[in-house]
Amino acid sequence: MTKAGQNLLLIAIAAAVFWITATGEYVNYVRPGFRPFLIAAATALLVLGASGLRREWRATPSETGGHGSRTGHDHGTHDHGGRGPRVAWLMCLPVVAIFVVAPPALGSFTASRDTGRQAQPPPAPASGYGELPRTGRPVPMTMGEFIGRSFEAQTGQAMTLQGVPVQLTGFVTPRGDGGGWQVTRLKMACCAGDAVPFSVVVHGLKRPSADAWVRVVGVWRPPAGGRVVSGLHELQGHSVELIEKPSNPYE
Repeated sequence: MTKAGQNLLLIAIAAAVFWITATGEYVNYVRPGFRPFLIAAATALLVLGASGLRREWRATPSETGGHGSRTGHDHGTHDHGGRGPRVAWLMCLPVVAIFVVAPPALGSFTASRDTGRQAQPPPAPASGYGELPRTGRPVPMTMGEFIGRSFEAQTGQAMTLQGVPVQLTGFVTPRGDGGGWQVTRLKMACCAGDAVPFSVVVHGLKRPSADAWVRVVGVWRPPAGGRVVSGLHELQGHSVELIEKPSNPYE
């Protein structure tokens, strides 16, 4: 790969980062708060690539001197001294993949094979989980809050979920044992590489297709046998609605 090729590759990578940032696709890979850093990194790559190309274009006339009088030895040095390894062209593949087939957010395949990294219940707010309104209308709730309240109930703390209809949003993940299905949302600390699943088992409703995004309404289902800290959080489903994938698929 020539120096010009290296600089063009930097510009292509910058363009790819600008593109996923402008289209919002970047939230499939990193947290939304990383957007300013992506823009800064893409800008730096663009400046470096453009500066390198400018140096190459300006150096070409002076190196040739406008004459064809360079020796064969010098000419060989000019052609090959600035080249990098050919394998560097493989760096183009991720750029092509982003423009042609942008990798989607992680889904049920990851969640169903990531049981060893089941997310721990998130800590309760400093003031604790408050009482939920008991108006009969479903309470929209994040997966993390539902799991946190479920964990409290299983450990004998406040039973704030008991009998309260809640609304959860996530994608469908099949269960291998046939006992219901799961609605899942992946929790991302930094990037998609560290995402862990927040999953709730849904009972009493027909399972939609895997990876379909759904809005599920139901009530918390206590574990069989009383207070059991099992890491299993369950919902007795009342209704399920297919929805479009949220703009930010992670929680």
